[in-house]
Amino acid sequence: MRSLFWLLGLSILAVLLALFARENSGYALLFFRQWRIELSLNAFVLIFTALLLGGYGLLKLLDWVLSMPANVRRYQASRRAANAGKYHREALLALFEGRHLRAERSLRVALASQDDAELKLTDTLMAARASHHCRDFERRDAYLKQARELGEPRSLAVLMLEAELLAEQYRSREALEVLQQVYAISPKLTSALKLELKLRQQENHPARVVELADMLEKSEAIDASQASRVRGQARLAQLKLAPMDARELERWWHGLGKEERFQPRLAAAAAREFARLGLGERAEQLLVEALEHNWDVAPLEVYGELGRLCGQGDAVKRLARAEDWLRHHPNDHYLLLALGRLCRDAALWGKARTYLEASVALAATPVAHAELGQLLEQLDEPQEANEHYRASLGLALDLLEKRP
Repeated sequence: MRSLFWLLGLSILAVLLALFARENSGYALLFFRQWRIELSLNAFVLIFTALLLGGYGLLKLLDWVLSMPANVRRYQASRRAANAGKYHREALLALFEGRHLRAERSLRVALASQDDAELKLTDTLMAARASHHCRDFERRDAYLKQARELGEPRSLAVLMLEAELLAEQYRSREALEVLQQVYAISPKLTSALKLELKLRQQENHPARVVELADMLEKSEAIDASQASRVRGQARLAQLKLAPMDARELERWWHGLGKEERFQPRLAAAAAREFARLGLGERAEQLLVEALEHNWDVAPLEVYGELGRLCGQGDAVKRLARAEDWLRHHPNDHYLLLALGRLCRDAALWGKARTYLEASVALAATPVAHAELGQLLEQLDEPQEANEHYRASLGLALDLLEKRP
């Protein structure tokens, strides 16, 4: 429709110009020194229009010729950018697919065509990661050096990538040094804190692990259950790291949070340490509090071994408390095993045998069979004792075979 209107308009214009030219009887007289030129007005208008259009065309042609080098450069730059973008996309897909060698090759081509500084830095970092996964560490380090030259002297992206790659290569010390540079730029960067947490766990640095877990929990980078689990493992590592005397152990225990003191494994480990120092009553108190708050096998196992561990305390009182628990947990074979051990410590051989046999009947475990075998050996029943020893060994071997 628009073309039709244009055609109609041009036709009308042509008719009007033809009518004007036919009715126009004017002329133009031009003087130039001794020459005089006389021509019709129509011819003058046509010649003037032709000269005007020709001059404009010549100027446009001259401009095109003069701007040709710049246009060629722009064209070549756009071709390079398109080529770099193509290989950049191919490299991204290859990285997601796990084809790191192919990704590194595509990024090498993209870098050769890339002119944008930020995109060049991005491609260089990606190439460093791809080379790392290909275990070409020399090429990876070359890419990291190039990235440092492209970015700022302390580029956060370059430092974080370098720290992650060093950590994956088990170069923990060097990774921690790089993380210190990261903290100088961003002291509470979540990804850096998580990476340091992993490295500190590997290096068995429990005090720093607890500090990092608290920081990450406050920033909601990890949930409360995960933070509690990490802290519990770190506290257990603290107990194993260096032996403490009674005063140091008590101070350490009071430094724990309320929920930490009720963690079964932690309470059991702390009770063992108190028992090792001869503080049987203190160990018993920790175990009773942990079991009343959270019934679990770890403190229950240590409670049954208190007589063997420290040899102090009232064995009858411990037995009475455990029998009271039995009313609430009648089918707990671990509790029956603990009762058997407590009865053995109190020299109640018959009750000890009854409890141990009940534990084996509910769930045959290597420990329960071994305990019953020892008791029967004390009671001068070697044949039955040997049967339980063999059963204990067989169950233990089965567990070893099933272990991954």
